[in-house]
Amino acid sequence: MEQSLENRCPVDGFCRKLGLGRGVSGYIYHTVPVAVYAFLLHGDDFKGAMSAILSCGGDTDTSGAILGAMLGARGQKIRIPKEWVDGVRDWPRSIRLMEDLARQLNSANLKEPAEPIQYFVPAVLLRNIVFLSVVLLHGFARLLPSFCFRRMFPR
Repeated sequence: MEQSLENRCPVDGFCRKLGLGRGVSGYIYHTVPVAVYAFLLHGDDFKGAMSAILSCGGDTDTSGAILGAMLGARGQKIRIPKEWVDGVRDWPRSIRLMEDLARQLNSANLKEPAEPIQYFVPAVLLRNIVFLSVVLLHGFARLLPSFCFRRMFPR
């Protein structure tokens, strides 16, 4: 890692040196070194760091989450591109709700319990039922023989 950082090797080049040319797996000995490398290489450039690690392929949600956590712990929220934040749709949750939660966690007094963040439970339940339906439909569709799938969903 040291040598790659000295040579300013891109993140995907570092992955290839680790034998991860086909993408970063979810294995901790793969994701963590690549996330740490992207963090050290790109420093304060949130968009550059995320773009670099996600372009490596593989288990991108895990790699991106680890890198995002490191950047977030450094206080990088203001450097997240506005168009990325504006594109988040996670009803009934919202960016404002997550910011309120972060503020509450940041100012937590360990001696006094904080006021819990309120969720509209019926909306969360409805959202989860919709997602469960999508996942189950996708799973059952994958069980169909490929010729049926191609006929149902032509290109």
